[in-house]
Amino acid sequence: MPIKFFIAFLLLVLSVRFFFFYLSKSNYRDGQEISFEAALFSEPQAIGNFQRFPLSLPTGETVFVTAPAFPEYKYGDRVMVSSPIRILPRAGGFQPRALEEQSYGVSTQAVEPLISKRIYTMYFPKISLVKPQFNPLLAVTAFIRQSVTTRFNNNLPPDLSSLLLGIVFGIKAPMSANFLGNLRIAGVMHVIAASGMNITMVAGFLSSIFTLFLRRQTALLASIIGIVFYAFLAGMQPSIIRAAIMGILVFSSQILGRQSLGAYGLFLAAFMMLFISPGLISDVGFQLSFAATAGLLYLNPLFGRAGKLNSLIKRFPLLEDLFITFSAQLSTLPILLATFGTYSLWSIPANALVLWTVPVLMILGGVGAILGMIFLPLGSILVYFCLPLLLYFQKIVIFFSSLGGVLTIRNLPLTFILGYYLLVLSFVFYFSKPKKS
Repeated sequence: MPIKFFIAFLLLVLSVRFFFFYLSKSNYRDGQEISFEAALFSEPQAIGNFQRFPLSLPTGETVFVTAPAFPEYKYGDRVMVSSPIRILPRAGGFQPRALEEQSYGVSTQAVEPLISKRIYTMYFPKISLVKPQFNPLLAVTAFIRQSVTTRFNNNLPPDLSSLLLGIVFGIKAPMSANFLGNLRIAGVMHVIAASGMNITMVAGFLSSIFTLFLRRQTALLASIIGIVFYAFLAGMQPSIIRAAIMGILVFSSQILGRQSLGAYGLFLAAFMMLFISPGLISDVGFQLSFAATAGLLYLNPLFGRAGKLNSLIKRFPLLEDLFITFSAQLSTLPILLATFGTYSLWSIPANALVLWTVPVLMILGGVGAILGMIFLPLGSILVYFCLPLLLYFQKIVIFFSSLGGVLTIRNLPLTFILGYYLLVLSFVFYFSKPKKS
């Protein structure tokens, strides 16, 4: 009961925070001249003679910036931007193709939100680099990102190198339009964007290593530092921030000797993120990240509780990936349809066939990247070991994309979205109740 009162109090605090945030929020007009300062937390995408990158406006919303190819900007740069802002309407929730392909994954800040009806853009604004105070953490992460990108590009074909960079570090490296389209049609775009799975893998790997030669509490503290470092390395995307906060809460509770519950961790992560930046409520990366995590927390266990399904999962481990994918898809389907207007009918089987490769690629690619900075030949060998799995991944994507099967919806009513989630909640509450014998 005290926990419920505490949650109610936090919700009240968050409501007050939202009230004052939206009360003082600026409403931009089409063509309005604005100036603001922001940092690049994703690599600009080079397209012909220009480059594109998302920036965060002072209101917390995202603006898509198109600039000349030179000078080149990079991850971690802090810039001052001055330009008229252009506002594009979103018709029926359908995402313009050019902006969709600008962002490699759905779990990034470079995609407009479900509840927003406008897309902010800037074309060839006046940009000047701001000389920031020296940040050693940002400087180290920027150096590692550049070093890893160069190493992967030197050892793998372009598309496969970009695929591995996305899987391991969430780095959105240039990718051919053809392969990018195949990923979208097959419904596996999310794999090349850093997500909670990355944090989970990193946290588990670090804690296993540190406990070999450190005391347990010291090892957990070192793991927390490692999680924060990886979050910066992956670009501080909403899904990564959410997973990092949850990971830190889990390890902190273990240090203090307290039990950690996933649902409370998810709520506290949401509260902290929204209290610091209320504008995240309209970010599709934030929405998808929390919806998918909630699906894994509440929907996926229901399949394991079914006796026959549980026995099948034990006999055929591939089914576990299938049900994980199905749970995440169920919880995010309305957001995907309303934001992008498209949904791949082959998404579930395609994900089930490629998801098992992700942990292996993360370990081989991550360890190879680290060892490559110490002894280049050894790191290159581990990166080469990724090649068969990357080729398998590529063939599966090409096969399913050749089948077509993309569902297009131009207009998704809000009543359908609300009704859908009420139905899912009813399903969870009904089947989660313990049955009386």
